[in-house]
Amino acid sequence: MEALRHSAELALTGHGQMVAVIAEPGVGKSRLFHEFKLISQSEWITLEAFSVSHGKATAYLPMIDLLHAYFAIERGDDMRRRRENVAGKVVMLDRSLADTLPYLFALLGLSEGDDQLAQMGPEIRRRRMHEAIKRILQRESLNQPLMLIFEDLHWIDGETQGLLDLLVDSLATARILLLVNYRPEYRHEWSGRTYYAQLRLDPLGRENAQEMLSSLLGEQPGLVPLKRFIIERTEGNPFFMEETVRALVDDGALVSNGAMHLMKPVTELKIPSTVQAILAARIDRLPAAEKELLQTLAVIGREPSLELIKQVTGKSEGQLDPGLSNLQIGEFIYEQPSVEGTAYIFKHALTQQVAINSLLAERRRNIHEQAARAIEAIYVSQLADHYTDLAHHYLRSSDALKALRYTHLAAEQAVDRGAFPEAATMIKAALELLEQLPEESELLRSEFALRSIQIIVQRALYGMSSLETEPVIRRMCELGEKIGGREELLRGLIILSFLYLTRGEANRGLEVARRCVSLADSVQDARLRADAHLRAGLVALSCGKLREVVTHIEDAMRHAAEANPSLSTFGFSLKISSLTALARTRQLLGHSGEAIKLAEQALRQARESKRLFELGLALSVMEASLRCFRREPEILRLRTEEAITLSEQNGLAEWLHLGRFFHGWSLAELGQLEHGIAEMEAGIVGFRQIGGTADHQYAIALLACSYARIGRIVKALEILDECLARIELTAAKLTHSEILRLKGELLRMRDAGATEEAEICFRSALDVARAQEAKWWELRTSVSLARLLRDTNRSDEARSMLAGIYNWFTEGFELPDLKEAKALLDELRS
Repeated sequence: MEALRHSAELALTGHGQMVAVIAEPGVGKSRLFHEFKLISQSEWITLEAFSVSHGKATAYLPMIDLLHAYFAIERGDDMRRRRENVAGKVVMLDRSLADTLPYLFALLGLSEGDDQLAQMGPEIRRRRMHEAIKRILQRESLNQPLMLIFEDLHWIDGETQGLLDLLVDSLATARILLLVNYRPEYRHEWSGRTYYAQLRLDPLGRENAQEMLSSLLGEQPGLVPLKRFIIERTEGNPFFMEETVRALVDDGALVSNGAMHLMKPVTELKIPSTVQAILAARIDRLPAAEKELLQTLAVIGREPSLELIKQVTGKSEGQLDPGLSNLQIGEFIYEQPSVEGTAYIFKHALTQQVAINSLLAERRRNIHEQAARAIEAIYVSQLADHYTDLAHHYLRSSDALKALRYTHLAAEQAVDRGAFPEAATMIKAALELLEQLPEESELLRSEFALRSIQIIVQRALYGMSSLETEPVIRRMCELGEKIGGREELLRGLIILSFLYLTRGEANRGLEVARRCVSLADSVQDARLRADAHLRAGLVALSCGKLREVVTHIEDAMRHAAEANPSLSTFGFSLKISSLTALARTRQLLGHSGEAIKLAEQALRQARESKRLFELGLALSVMEASLRCFRREPEILRLRTEEAITLSEQNGLAEWLHLGRFFHGWSLAELGQLEHGIAEMEAGIVGFRQIGGTADHQYAIALLACSYARIGRIVKALEILDECLARIELTAAKLTHSEILRLKGELLRMRDAGATEEAEICFRSALDVARAQEAKWWELRTSVSLARLLRDTNRSDEARSMLAGIYNWFTEGFELPDLKEAKALLDELRS
């Protein structure tokens, strides 16, 4: 207690302190905090957070309870009232904290409308959510010192742990006293902090144990052998000692008539060897009604409210009072005030666990179901606050359908909070339950919905193209087939085509995308029809089938216009995604003016939408590749700098790495070769780390050309050969012509006399470009081949070939490629 007082004094003066109390169960961790809180509460705002044994699967559970208390959110408050409480408290605290509101609303399930946070990368969103809570607590401590109590960290969930770590890091100059307790198996990394103190509560030594027993039993000389016996049996564990004395009183072996008297010799006492056995014996000796009540309370939870107890038992307060009073007298439970009126808390977690274990399995299942139904009845308008409790109870009941429903909702809620590991735990529990049930139509639909969430979780945890993700997508397609629902099957196939696209497996993606299109016309959902054509267009673009791209993207935009909202399977804007693909396609088809108009429209709409993903897409994919195709490095530098800033601030890893790569390319083109190459290399490494391979070969080829410019021509040619081999394997031929052309240029750079080999590359590139109707690639290749023909005394052929493609163009003459073509054509004509 003295150590706690000392830390509190330091915290009051602005030197924040953390005290951790470590002990085995029953030694007195919670009691120490309780006693300290009673003697200190007048000086502090005290906020408490409790972890529970099933709480590791529930993201932020202790923190949400703490924030509910801080913002005075009560059970009957509707969404509007809750938002008003949070916003009002924050603005009154400090108007500069208004930017924390979206994060607080998201954590507390109070977001409305289009949730911008959902578009952030999970790590950035998580970090900002934690920062928001930290700022609120730190600012509050300037008004009045805060005592934050976190109990039973051995049961803490990962998200609350992360938040706690951040709070610990920022304690040094805050008027905050952070008290935590846990069992010895819990691990942390706080020990090196100067403001961290650790107290270990060991079982009482003989002298202290005798003192405690004297307070329980008195000082009668005849009790000395009993005290010695209890100390030896309990090894000084205070809770075990208390329960042993209680058991002896319950058994009649100890009787009090002003003073305690032992009614039989110590040698005849039958005291179990563990505190759990003592508790089990005490519970077993309770009158049947009290035993049943205690078991019911244990199943309901750590701190059941009186109203919940009434609902579960079907009894009135008057009927419950005698039993509750006797359980308090027996020190199984304590009464305490709560925001819901009266609540009861178990004296110790072991008491609750032993009471649960004393139930027969069938009876336990029934109580879990009754508890869940009671929660549904009482909290009918605030069920979202209790999804994890409902999942916990129904998973342990006989109602499998309700268990599936609430694990699904709890998983969705965890995803909304960015707590993907906890969402994965919920999904796993639901899928394990499904394995025990027959494959009925409704259950197959339930599994399909769960798999849809699982895809989001897998993408966040492992990346879209990870090995863990493909089996989930294939199961979705299988479920779609079994259900016989075209929409379900189409959703699965759309996601599968996206998987192949991100992996750069265009041949497999094209097959699936065409199947999507064939299904699309038979579904009613305009969004699905638009998404199917969008996916088909994107895969066709990867394959270099440019006319097919235009057809599908125009169909996608037509269907998107009918959809409300116009969002894809992954929640992205169908229209903006379509515009970005169409802009690149029109450029390659040779319509540079139209391409720029489409690009400007896409970028404008992305900015106006304030949707982070779409803005990143427009900047890092469309603008980057378009400006690269058009050889506009200065514009590209500006766009990619914006993309990098956006991505770093919002955790958009995919766009960050693409942005870095193309920023590096722009720097290399502007003369900063070494710096540019380093950025390009970093971009490719980062993109590989998240599993991205789409359009990867072109990026590698551009890097190879930069290597050649610093003399690493042999290495550059090896890289280009690897790219071409990959293209042949996957049929991702969008940049096939350009990479063949680049190889021809590097062959001539290595050996000016290697005209025959270079010419083969150029003519192969021309064949590919013409087959694709890629006029832009055809123009570039024609310039390269015309130079070779000029240098080998075939100027007439060069002039004829180059004039044919140059004269096709009607716009874009301000761009470097057309300027170079005209200059070469003028030279050949002279």
